[in-house]
Amino acid sequence: MESTYRTQADPLSHRYQGMSLLRRFLTSKRHYAFGASLFLLGNCGGTGCLPILPATGGTPGPAVIGAGGFAIPASATGSGTLDVVANRYGIQRPSNDGTGNFRTVCRYSHMNYDDSIVFPGQPGKAHMHTYFGNTGSNAGSTSASLFTSGTSTCDGGIANRSSYWVPSVIDASSTPVIPTYNMIYYKSGYQGVSPESISATLPVGLRIIAGTATATAPQPDYFEWECANVSGRQASIPSCPAGSILKATIEFPQCWDGVNLDSPDHKSHMAYGSYEVGCPPSHPVPIPAITYNIDYPVGPSGSAGWRLASDMYSGGPGGYSLHGDLITAWDPAVSSQWLSNCTRANADCTVSNISDSQSLAGQSG
Repeated sequence: MESTYRTQADPLSHRYQGMSLLRRFLTSKRHYAFGASLFLLGNCGGTGCLPILPATGGTPGPAVIGAGGFAIPASATGSGTLDVVANRYGIQRPSNDGTGNFRTVCRYSHMNYDDSIVFPGQPGKAHMHTYFGNTGSNAGSTSASLFTSGTSTCDGGIANRSSYWVPSVIDASSTPVIPTYNMIYYKSGYQGVSPESISATLPVGLRIIAGTATATAPQPDYFEWECANVSGRQASIPSCPAGSILKATIEFPQCWDGVNLDSPDHKSHMAYGSYEVGCPPSHPVPIPAITYNIDYPVGPSGSAGWRLASDMYSGGPGGYSLHGDLITAWDPAVSSQWLSNCTRANADCTVSNISDSQSLAGQSG
């Protein structure tokens, strides 16, 4: 079947010209999240189905005071089981615009002053980070340790032991803000890469960074901030009203060199695709385009004066240094399901669906 993914010549793509890759995705109709209000129960009726196990949640542990002076919020315990259940969120929808989309939810896990990509084996060396996914992620984490140990706050429990992290958001009273959740997309068709060209396997232990921690000016190609239900996305943290939601979106590069799981600068083994040529010859292996969509609850004082733990500049609004890190540690049997049935299949899968018959069970906060 002829590919229908958008290129610069496609009629639907003209409205995207001049936009960053991230804004093109946010403008497209495929950018929306699903609640868990639609539940369909059924038995796995096809081949390749995964065993169904009961879902478990997690309760927070005690708070501690971090080395940087911030009171580190309580951590979550996560789930220690592989939580694949009968389809409960609704079937995937056929995609009519040449995209494929798998989306899943990872809730808050913990905070620390570590970064196992930039400062491996050096606890306390980094600015404060907020983690989603593998609850054991710290400065000493390796690809092997993440894949084989740690509970998870992601839908599906240890079906997804990947570690996802961002710099912590600090409110005007110097208190770290616990995010509500991170809706993580694994998608195709947005960087000139057709769904069918996406790699059929997701490398375990692949390390990816989006954005620059030392940035002192906007990074429009990598992230945006916004107040929920308010038009207009911004390059810095906006002043959202009390009781609302502050949203952060981060777009990761999806073109891999096909050889290295990391590189000396932690970036050169990955590259962004373009709508004109797709992945460059230097990075010929397309993986799903990963996007973080993080929600932060805004308290009674609003979000005025909020900054990031990585904002090492003065005289400007907070949020310019937003960046994201991740280390993949999916169970291959699970990732192969959503790759085949969603991202590579021109299908728009409902949240945490891996097939028409199975879903990743949601985790409690």
